Amino acid sequence: MINREVKRVVRLQVMLTLVAVLVAAVIGGFTPILPVSVMIGGLCAIIPALLYGKIAFARRHEPPAVLMRAHFKAEAVKFFTTLLMFGAALVFFKDLSAVGLFGGYMTATSGYWFGLLIKN
Repeated sequence: MINREVKRVVRLQVMLTLVAVLVAAVIGGFTPILPVSVMIGGLCAIIPALLYGKIAFARRHEPPAVLMRAHFKAEAVKFFTTLLMFGAALVFFKDLSAVGLFGGYMTATSGYWFGLLIKN
């Protein structure tokens, strides 16, 4: 179960990634390499964030030590998933734009910070 705040942040990450893909399509002259790179970079941030939310908020009404361990475990899973996704992207997609890949990742990751600033 993913809580409301995680859904809000992930939704913001998806929206920012889609905007970045559209901008990359225009900048890249509508060739697929740059927008695909941005999309993969965004997914390298979105999928680990979803895993974090699923693991960290799976338990409720537990002692603080149990909740803290869940967050540490979730952060470790998020970190290694991000590394694996970047590694897989760089190994399996030879024509990726490194600028687009990391730009998409940074754009999606900025959803965390915008999520702190924007309260619903």
